[in-house]
Formats: sequence, C-alpha cells, structure tokens
Amino acid sequence: MSSYSNPIEKQLNTFTGIVPVLELEESVLLPHSQVLLRMTTAADCQLIADAINENALVAVTLKQAHDESQLEMQQSASIDVVCLASIVSPYQLESGHYSILLKGICRARAVVLQGPDQTYQRALLAAKSDFYADQPMIHREHRHLELLEQYAKIFLQHSGDPTYYHLLHREISLGKLCDTLASTINMEPVLRQLILEEHDVDLRSDLLLDFLKNHLRYQQRNPFAHFTSIPFSLN
Repeated sequence: MSSYSNPIEKQLNTFTGIVPVLELEESVLLPHSQVLLRMTTAADCQLIADAINENALVAVTLKQAHDESQLEMQQSASIDVVCLASIVSPYQLESGHYSILLKGICRARAVVLQGPDQTYQRALLAAKSDFYADQPMIHREHRHLELLEQYAKIFLQHSGDPTYYHLLHREISLGKLCDTLASTINMEPVLRQLILEEHDVDLRSDLLLDFLKNHLRYQQRNPFAHFTSIPFSLN
C-alpha cells in the first residue's frame, strides 16, 4: 500500500471517524514521525488486517498497565489524545504476523467504543490541530532557533553528517519542529506522551526545551556519557 500524499494528509488533519486502537508498549508515536513494527499477537494482526481493508488508519496510543478495578472503570472511559496514523507498506509473513510502517499524521481526541466480543478496541476520533495563541508568550522564531541549537549541542556534535540539522533550517512550523525533534530522541514514554497531549505549540516547545536543557546540563556534568539520538533513515 502506498503512502498518503501531502494533499490527503492535509485532509486527514480534519478527520472524524471510527478507527481501531493500536496500543504500543513503551512507545509513543508522534505526528510527522514513523515507526517500524512487527505485529505478532492474534488480536493485533486482526486489527491490522481489518484496518488495511478499511482505510489503513489506526489510532495509536501508549499501552497502560491496569488492574482489574481499573479495567472495569475503563469500560466507559475515553482515551484523551492519540496519534492518528496511516499504515504504510504492510507485509504479511507466512506465520500470519505483520511487518508494518506506521506514519504519524496528527493528534486526535478519541472516545473508546465498546462492543460485544471485540478482539481489540475501536474509537471515535476527531482530529485536533495544533493551537497557536494569538498573543504568544514566547518569540516563536527565536524558540525555533533555540530548539535547534540545543538539539545540535547534544546530539550532532558526535555526528559525522549534520545534514538533518541543516534541513531543519527550511521553513517548518514550530509545532512540526517539536514533533520531529522529539521523535528522534530516546526519551521516557511518559514525557513523549506529554508532548503528544499538548496541542498548544508554545507549551509543547517549553516541554521539549526543558528536556533538552536538562540533558545538556547532564552531558556537561558527565562528558563521557554517550547520549545518542535515534538514527535517521537514509531514504
């Protein structure tokens, strides 16, 4: 299956509809990022097969640990914020398992729908676009450069190819920049979930900048600590 083109992705930014909910363990997918997955459980494989037969869209969320009482309460609970994602180039193995590439599209609010004998959850989604305050508390152009400079100090000083850093000097919205940078950093899933849940771009940039500054201080105190980013695709 081919990837969605940009015009279609723009339409999906206003998406409303019902899609399967794919829960990932210890991983949070952000808009404008991709993740390669191997699906092996029967429920997940059925979810992927059904999604492919519909519109190749899924709601991706961080899998939470629940006890029995929490599961009972969850029956009517909603998933606050998820990442609407498209399934790109799925491949089914002889075992029936799937190898898929998930491409994050946008944030969305999701309400879980309950049904009889469901092997996986489905949710009603409403896409949630980035919010830019009319009177921002930050200077966005300065914040844009500040994020890039902090990121470069931490990750690119050990890199022999700064191509990606230079590419990010192209015109790119602050919201997309935050998601793109955050998706390449090995950070705790809880923190990445906070970034996913923050649709106010200025506040999202605050979260990311605080993270980068803290890790830069850590790196300066521990100069032999190797803190590397996720390698970028050469495609």
